[in-house]
Amino acid sequence: MSNNNDIKTRLAERKAVATLEQFFDGGVFTEVNAAYGEANLAEAVCGYGYVDGMAVCAFCQDITESDGAMSTAQAKKLTYIYELALKIGAPVVGFYNSKGARLAEGNMLLDALSKLLSLSSKLSGVVPQISVVLGKCVGTTALLASNADFVVRTEDAVISLDANSKCCGCGAIVEKDEASAIEAAKALVTYLPSNNLALTPSALDVEVNAATDFMSAFDANTVLELNKGSEASATYFARLEGNVVGVVETKGKTLEKDDVKKITKFVKFCDAFSIPVITAVDAEGFKCLGGAKKVLSAYSEATAPKVSVITGKAVGAVYLAAVGTSDASLALEGATVSPIKPEAAAYIMLGDKLNIPVAEQDKLIAEFVANDLSALNAAKNGYINDVVAVENLRARLISALDILSSKRETALPKKHTTL
Repeated sequence: MSNNNDIKTRLAERKAVATLEQFFDGGVFTEVNAAYGEANLAEAVCGYGYVDGMAVCAFCQDITESDGAMSTAQAKKLTYIYELALKIGAPVVGFYNSKGARLAEGNMLLDALSKLLSLSSKLSGVVPQISVVLGKCVGTTALLASNADFVVRTEDAVISLDANSKCCGCGAIVEKDEASAIEAAKALVTYLPSNNLALTPSALDVEVNAATDFMSAFDANTVLELNKGSEASATYFARLEGNVVGVVETKGKTLEKDDVKKITKFVKFCDAFSIPVITAVDAEGFKCLGGAKKVLSAYSEATAPKVSVITGKAVGAVYLAAVGTSDASLALEGATVSPIKPEAAAYIMLGDKLNIPVAEQDKLIAEFVANDLSALNAAKNGYINDVVAVENLRARLISALDILSSKRETALPKKHTTL
């Protein structure tokens, strides 16, 4: 057994401590169970502290101690920090960097991990969970990391059940190195509430953008994009008059499988923590029926304030999912609302009027879309609430969320949706 001096030396040399010091305010945190298992120090450092003034529980696998290998002792140590987060209602942030697991511990390790994973799943929707993958995260440990609401990782991180596989591609935020990933996790925490009964942190200093498009309506320098990479959609956290909102933006293309997955998970997270969702609608449809069903279900189930802004085309199932389920629906000038693709609707509605030369057909169709399928016409018929100029959008969004702040809506009594 190591003597006390050896333990103190190993405690001081742990890289995990430096990682947590970079993460917490002022580099200060309180470590818990520091000398648990004198022989291996449980290959992880756990503690609590503050990030931007918010209490946070965190752990970091210690690559300098037995390569950070997951063990029964480490699983029990992490279980304690999850239990503490549940008791005090604080986010859990886990930093992963390990070269595997202590397979010699066999079923004893599996049993400890199963309890840890079960606890993590039960905490979902109760406190925010963030995983920061700084190196390898393989095997059952990858299950725990991917169980979080958000995964922040470095470009060369490996997250997979198979130790020989490359990264599975997950990652709400991807950074070039460890230092950047840690800073990104800190930034993400500032947009989140402590738990599902707490309010999101608000900002007092507000800067306003010049009104040029939908995204310019939000406070300047407050937009944090998540899950980058799609040309059809984007999800963000942002602030509007200092208050946190979730933003879904569709970009005029058909929504694919990855877009559906990203949007539904983000809307469900925002709803679980009562974060208002503002959706920019500009899409002609979904790639498949299943995708349309999932997005419609996510928006329909959400009881958090929902505001939709038609920035381009709101067609068919996209209108039903993102506009028809919203508490307030707006459109920018020049937007289009149609039950099917606008050109197809024109051919159906104009009928025999299109028995004219092709050049004249195009003009007639364009006039039909601009007039009969316009957002203004939709507003006149009660399909949306109003049409606004881009320079007035910010004020209208602030007004809508202000009145919706006292929204009272509860879901029907059931365990969960089956969609």
